[in-house]
Amino acid sequence: MNGKPIDLVLSCVDNYAARMTINTICNETGQIWFESGVSEDALSAHVQLLIPGQNACFACASPLAVAEDNEANIKREGVCAASLPTTMAITAGLLAQAALKLLLDFGEVSNCFSYNARKDFCTTYELGCNPECNEKFCRIQQEEQKGKPKFMEQRA
Repeated sequence: MNGKPIDLVLSCVDNYAARMTINTICNETGQIWFESGVSEDALSAHVQLLIPGQNACFACASPLAVAEDNEANIKREGVCAASLPTTMAITAGLLAQAALKLLLDFGEVSNCFSYNARKDFCTTYELGCNPECNEKFCRIQQEEQKGKPKFMEQRA
């Protein structure tokens, strides 16, 4: 797909430190990846496509806890951190579907897809790069991608 030893990275880790490590490696190598996650109350989830230099990396649009490098900021007392198996299964299915759509070049692949189980609601949205991102490799990728056609536009 992209001439690299790995076509796509899929992540479904449960902490921000691991996400930031994957983010840095993917930005440094220009590797496309899908990040996914389930909310602390296990009633919502997301799948995000991260294309280095073309849309937001995890650090560009990160939660406050990541910006401050303190995951304790988002842990709330009395909230169960365990995920409902159904929400996890739905998220895994959404992640696999998005990866197959990208790898097999069919259908639209959303930059960010969110699912809310409480309200039976799904939405998609775009997250653009932050030119002042704290992740240096993201800023390098943004410079390298200037003037080049976007990956998703090349597929159209």
